[in-house]
Amino acid sequence: MDTKENNNCNDAITPANKNTKIIFVIVAVAVTIALGIGLSLTPTTMSGAQMGGGNKAIIMHFHPHLNLIIDGKPVTVPSQIGIDPSLWKDHSLDHYGMQAMSNGMSGMAPLHTHDATGTIHIESNIIRNYTLGEFLNIWGGLDTNGKTVKATLDGAPVSDYKNIILRDGEQINLDVAK
Repeated sequence: MDTKENNNCNDAITPANKNTKIIFVIVAVAVTIALGIGLSLTPTTMSGAQMGGGNKAIIMHFHPHLNLIIDGKPVTVPSQIGIDPSLWKDHSLDHYGMQAMSNGMSGMAPLHTHDATGTIHIESNIIRNYTLGEFLNIWGGLDTNGKTVKATLDGAPVSDYKNIILRDGEQINLDVAK
């Protein structure tokens, strides 16, 4: 009879153990997701030792997005602006970016692109406001002389597009026409 009672007792505990395990797994997954999201939203900080050479720590790292339309046609923002010398015309902000590293990696302006998605990377060794005009100066590849430029920032019209302060996640649209 003791054996039967123990089996009944184990049968009663098993569903509770299953529920506890399920709850534990759900909580573990939720914590992992929350940490992943939190880390993806946290600005990157790199120490001078991680960067190599005499670089200062990168203490700002975020990503606005730029869409270009020229004469009614979408135009791709080039990859490697502020990295490739042919797409890096203005060097006045270079001391705020990442210098060339001892492992052969080239330097980068504090405002640059890695790919052709329109994502601008702000990676700076100081906290300061950077503007769209500064990014366009680094690029040197968007001719707006004598043209009409209509700009929106997160859908709202902006009259002075060059002075748009770049912020994480914002959507900047420039429509350039003759």
